[in-house]
Amino acid sequence: PPNVPDPGSGGSVHGDKMLLLLLCEILKHPRCNLQYLRLGSCSDTTWQWADFSSALKVNQSLKCLDLTASEFLDAGVKLLCLTLRHPKCVLQKLSLENCQLTEACCKELSSALIVNQRLTHLCLAKNDLGDGGVKTLCEGLSYPECQLQTLVLSHCNINRHGCKYISKLLQGDSSLTSLDLGFNPIATGLCFLYEALKKPNCNLKCLGLWGCPITPFSCQHLASALVSSRSLETLDLGQDAWGQSGIVVLLKA
Repeated sequence: PPNVPDPGSGGSVHGDKMLLLLLCEILKHPRCNLQYLRLGSCSDTTWQWADFSSALKVNQSLKCLDLTASEFLDAGVKLLCLTLRHPKCVLQKLSLENCQLTEACCKELSSALIVNQRLTHLCLAKNDLGDGGVKTLCEGLSYPECQLQTLVLSHCNINRHGCKYISKLLQGDSSLTSLDLGFNPIATGLCFLYEALKKPNCNLKCLGLWGCPITPFSCQHLASALVSSRSLETLDLGQDAWGQSGIVVLLKA
């Protein structure tokens, strides 16, 4: 590609930095038909992420982007969100798992989700978003313009209050049909989720509670939600300490 340093010419650009520069030029090429791209564990400066985001605005083929374990940080997400808001962005699935993100990036993400009409899958697992970040995300997800269907929030340090925000979202007209809350300390907030599942306008089909602290007592409320829910089809309860009494209650349901 033109204007790209020769990989063997030496200089200050090496390794993954050179790869990203080359990739940006490839993505801008009109004959590029790449649909899935994974850039795991990529470490780059903000200006290089800016160049990459610019390339995504030009590319019209890439549907799935996986940036798992990249040093994207909140500053990188801000640049990416500018791309997501661009009318020519065609991304449908995006993974920012373990990218050292915090609550600070959620406002930009929330805004992008409102504007973007194509993104249906977003993974934010293993980022310390907390209840504040979840609240901001839910504000964006509650807009009818948002078309997101799958949201992965496992290992995001979500507590009771986060569950309340999610419950309110699910009881609205949200397009969300798949939600993963695995490995979050949400024991006292599960009751809010169960109440949301009982509502006739809840569209959730898949719920992941893997590794969440579900007690035998909580199983009674879960069983009631399973009987009442009109939409739920898949429920992941792996590594949860139900106890024998909890299992009996769920089996009856």
